[in-house]
Amino acid sequence: MNSRRLGVGSVLVAVLLTASACGDPDSAPDDAPVVKPPAATVETTTAKPATPATAAKIKVPDGVGLNYQAAQDLWRAEGLHVAPAKDATGANRIPVLDRNWIVVSQDPEAGATVDAGSFITATVKKDTDG
Repeated sequence: MNSRRLGVGSVLVAVLLTASACGDPDSAPDDAPVVKPPAATVETTTAKPATPATAAKIKVPDGVGLNYQAAQDLWRAEGLHVAPAKDATGANRIPVLDRNWIVVSQDPEAGATVDAGSFITATVKKDTDG
């Protein structure tokens, strides 16, 4: 036995062909049911207006005297973002191996109260600079 599945489109085509073969389509009885396609459903969401969040305040930890990597780890753990460091010698060197650099100052200073997510900038020198 060969079974065939007909989709909704196939059934609709078959019904239309049968109806058109029966004669004039305008001669349908007045009480014939009117088939309308289902209306599209549109889901909407109402966005809530953003409320200003009160930023958490944190006390800036002291990174002076630490190697630059340890200081960054400390600051990030408290919720600060670390900006690129400044070279204390003025030679504009870039600390590539952060553990080989020492923090000589920081901005903002240790103990300052700032918003979480604020930036901190270290001034660093190479541990071999003396």
